[in-house]
Amino acid sequence: MVSEGIVFNRALQLAPFINLFERRGGKTGPVLRAAGLEHSDLSDPATLITGNALYRAVEEMADALDDPYFAARAAEEFVKAGPVQARQSFAASHTLAEFLPLAIIEIDTQISNIRYSLQINAEFTLIRGERTFTPAAPIVQADAATASIWVTLLRLVAAEEFDPSRISVSAQENAGIPADLVPRSSFLKRKWNGVQIGFPSEWLKRPLLLDWEIPPTRRGEFQNTSPREAVLQWLEKACLEEIGERSFGIKHLAQRLDVHPKSLQRNFTRLGTSFQEIRDKVRRERALEILDRDSSALNEEIAELLGFSSAASFSRAFKRWTGVTPTEFRKNR
Repeated sequence: MVSEGIVFNRALQLAPFINLFERRGGKTGPVLRAAGLEHSDLSDPATLITGNALYRAVEEMADALDDPYFAARAAEEFVKAGPVQARQSFAASHTLAEFLPLAIIEIDTQISNIRYSLQINAEFTLIRGERTFTPAAPIVQADAATASIWVTLLRLVAAEEFDPSRISVSAQENAGIPADLVPRSSFLKRKWNGVQIGFPSEWLKRPLLLDWEIPPTRRGEFQNTSPREAVLQWLEKACLEEIGERSFGIKHLAQRLDVHPKSLQRNFTRLGTSFQEIRDKVRRERALEILDRDSSALNEEIAELLGFSSAASFSRAFKRWTGVTPTEFRKNR
């Protein structure tokens, strides 16, 4: 099964789950590989991973521990410690009413798998999170984590006023939501692509008296790149990893991303580029790197490394990129 749409999220989102998983004795290597990830993908919290990879990794962790409530518990710990994704919102707020709109805006700059919105009337408030893609990976743990994040926040803020029977949670699945988090009577099963949490609007007046010691932003945790630039960098990296395969094309990249090729093509269009342009850019930069390092490298060798069918086709492409042939380039060095 392939999903419709493509989303990228920062590796930071996966950190709370990996931390709990490893503390409980889990081996992350097999889990990450099953999700199409490697440890190197998580070396920088700002690194992009796909939405499907995120969902798959968390499902794999829950399965490995044989714990259906794994994601909900990890999310609960995450919120109690102080979610780093809401640093600025927490610092600028004194009440839940001030915090929620700011947090939703701040979170939106860091993730793209869910778009949150807030609906408030005198009686009831709704936090609505709708996925921006149709996942190829299971959603049981993903829905449980989302519900747990917001319900845990409400429990911390409402304190003695908190009453779980006054909360409503709507999602496709509740198999990953423990009964002590949300009673079954408060859960509404709905066939829609997201999670919705409702609570009494009177709780919005509650002060934000949370024992959060959110650390300052670490160097490199959030890259100073636009979402477009970050996605383009990810796509270039993916092409570079496969560039030596002559058969590598948009269908192969779509398969890696668990999306339909047409959906991937639409994303390239929205980014103002194409698969061919990305592949050309990667090939050009790699060719120049090889020739700068070793001017004696043969055209046949470079052509094979870059996935060209022949030395002649590489030479034609190189002249199109630079205005000179590889031979002329070597002479001008």
